[in-house]
Amino acid sequence: MKQEYKYLRPIVYILTTIFIGGIFFMSYTTAVNPSIDSHIYDLPFEPGEKHRVVQGYGGLFSHQHIAAIDFGMPVGTPIYAARGGRIYSYRDQFNQGGILPKYKNKANYIMIAHDDGTFGCYWHLKKEGVVVKNGRVKQGQLIGYSGATGQVVRPHLHFSVKRELNYDKSSFLRTKFRTSDGVILLKTGRSYQQP
Repeated sequence: MKQEYKYLRPIVYILTTIFIGGIFFMSYTTAVNPSIDSHIYDLPFEPGEKHRVVQGYGGLFSHQHIAAIDFGMPVGTPIYAARGGRIYSYRDQFNQGGILPKYKNKANYIMIAHDDGTFGCYWHLKKEGVVVKNGRVKQGQLIGYSGATGQVVRPHLHFSVKRELNYDKSSFLRTKFRTSDGVILLKTGRSYQQP
């Protein structure tokens, strides 16, 4: 009987290490720009829908020192403008995605220029998932469909607001969202409903 259990010990050790490492990975964050945009944003999905924040500000996987939020959602989920503005740029021709860095430049996206000069960025849309390709959009207007293009572990919508279109820590602004729980800053691991 003891012979059978000697093979389980390394497996239990490996699984415990992965579990503890996963908790650390999901809960630890890096410093981000402390500035908060004064505008109140809508959650970028349909009223009544609820989605979980799978990676928040300063997350270790791909948000080191950047104020960005990843909403876990299935491919094809309708995406709505969190704030109005005009379409600044988009891409929707790619169908590739995965965890490797080679996929980083294969993400489909929409960027909306807000009237105050900031940009709303919606990343990892599905192939041909951009609905509005030019002109003005209103807050709450359908703009596209989520996907899993670019460097991703799983399907999600990556959302950020930037002052400038670069990856400097100071370019990213934290944002408050209107939710069914009130107007708040979102936290990793929690689910939020669009009122």
